[in-house]
Amino acid sequence: MPMQEVIAELETVEFDELPSGSAIAHGAELGAGTFLGRGATIYPGVSIGSGCVVLDGAVIGRMPIATATTTRPVRTAFGTVTIGDESIVGANVVLYTDTRFGDNVLVGDLTSVREGCEIADGAILGRGVMALYDCRVGAFSRIQDQVHLVGDMIVEEHVFIGMGTVTTNDNDVYLARFGHRGSDEPQHGPTIRRLAMIGAGSTILPNLEIGTGAFVAAGAVVTRDVPAWT
Repeated sequence: MPMQEVIAELETVEFDELPSGSAIAHGAELGAGTFLGRGATIYPGVSIGSGCVVLDGAVIGRMPIATATTTRPVRTAFGTVTIGDESIVGANVVLYTDTRFGDNVLVGDLTSVREGCEIADGAILGRGVMALYDCRVGAFSRIQDQVHLVGDMIVEEHVFIGMGTVTTNDNDVYLARFGHRGSDEPQHGPTIRRLAMIGAGSTILPNLEIGTGAFVAAGAVVTRDVPAWT
């Protein structure tokens, strides 16, 4: 979408301004008993459940905006965001449009969750987590501070990922800019099966599977699949 059209789309949004300095777009919904901190911005299509806490400076429902040099196509439009009951959205969090959050989810301060992500009931995203497009995080999984969840990856339920872990995907999109293709296989982020534990500071390469109940030691560089219960 040309930048002038993006700006025009943003300028059409009508907000109700609150005394706290927060702004809620017309049509957005806040459930009963939900607390909204100072300076939060709630965009169109957002539905927040009952008994939630949204802290200062949070931005919920932001649409992605591409530049002329962006390699991955993005849909520049407002979709929907659903946040379940009794969830917490920390200070200065950015939740993009077209995302889903279950009940009792905690999203830590300064975390960013891109479009297409789904975060299931009881999951925790620690402080400063980056979850790129189309991630899935299963119920009651715990993603510690400053973890990077790459686009198009799956984290199943009851997974633990230690602080500072980095996951990666392929560079085919980058290579395509120069007329090259790195692989004929579909490329995606890793899959981490239920009950797996990933130690702090690990790096997990693309397309890999960490099996059910597997353990990855702190600081490991994972270059191949890890079998279940190893």
